[in-house]
Amino acid sequence: MPKSKTLAIPDPFEPAPSSLAPLLATLDPQAVYITHIDRHPAWFKKRIFLVPLGLNVGIALLVLWRGYVATPMYWAILMSVLGNANETTIYWASTAWGGLVRQVGWRAAVFLMDWMLATVVAPWPYSFFAESPANPVSWRFSVGFRDAEVYVRQSRGWGADDLLGSAKAGAESPFFKTRILPAVDRRRLIEKTGYLLMDKNFDLDFAAMVTATQLVDTKRLDLDQLRTSVFVCLPDAKWLVWNCGKLDDDADTVAREKIILFKDSLTRMGKESLFFAWVELVQYESSAPGGFTPERQQQTVDKARRLFEKEGVDFDHFVNHIGGLKGLPGMD
Repeated sequence: MPKSKTLAIPDPFEPAPSSLAPLLATLDPQAVYITHIDRHPAWFKKRIFLVPLGLNVGIALLVLWRGYVATPMYWAILMSVLGNANETTIYWASTAWGGLVRQVGWRAAVFLMDWMLATVVAPWPYSFFAESPANPVSWRFSVGFRDAEVYVRQSRGWGADDLLGSAKAGAESPFFKTRILPAVDRRRLIEKTGYLLMDKNFDLDFAAMVTATQLVDTKRLDLDQLRTSVFVCLPDAKWLVWNCGKLDDDADTVAREKIILFKDSLTRMGKESLFFAWVELVQYESSAPGGFTPERQQQTVDKARRLFEKEGVDFDHFVNHIGGLKGLPGMD
């Protein structure tokens, strides 16, 4: 690729300001990054975070229990293989074929289950609690829960070369249209807390999130500089930025205020549990394949209406009382 193409700044990017250098210096120049400010209330984020926390605690306990139970069995099998007969020894010569098939088949199934538990399931709690240099738990311990939080997403399985390394770079790149634009969609950012934005194209960079928060706390960065933006590095180590969230701040504030009104109204009625049932319903429906279409939004409203009716609350009257559903995350 010609050097002029390599060093060109494609639309809609521009050189990143030098004030962002302390953060950009910690990022991988081969990856593409998205920053945004999640302005959902802190209590809302805490509620969402408790779900993966509880799930990973349960998985970790399952893995530890299975290790505790299975270790003596595998030790006995190893001793048997080394010539020390015990209860796990299979006596081929004196066992009927039917018995051999059952024993070998059962043992193979146990081995397969334990192998999948160790290689597929066990990495989940490891990455959640112990992955280095940062993980969800260490991130929360470092920054806590805040009404305005910095999120940093890193491209997964693709990077800067895919976005800039061809004749069609920047906005002309298919990666820009199919991966970046959906990831910075304002509606999606309003529907979901930042923790739920991980997908096949982007992962959360927890170390960068801790660094960015610390830079904001020490006044080395302004929070406004990290609102929805896309960062990518040219081959000459020059970082570029697309500030795509300049017009989103007011909409985020409206959504936050509407969520608070929704919850407070139900709390005054003694029906706070309905708010969390609504949150879980919207999160589930909006995450389903095919997107949160108007038809799926209507189906969500119908399901919510039935939930409210079971609790003796007139859903339509309640919605009218709070000024309609418009402004709530995901509801047009």
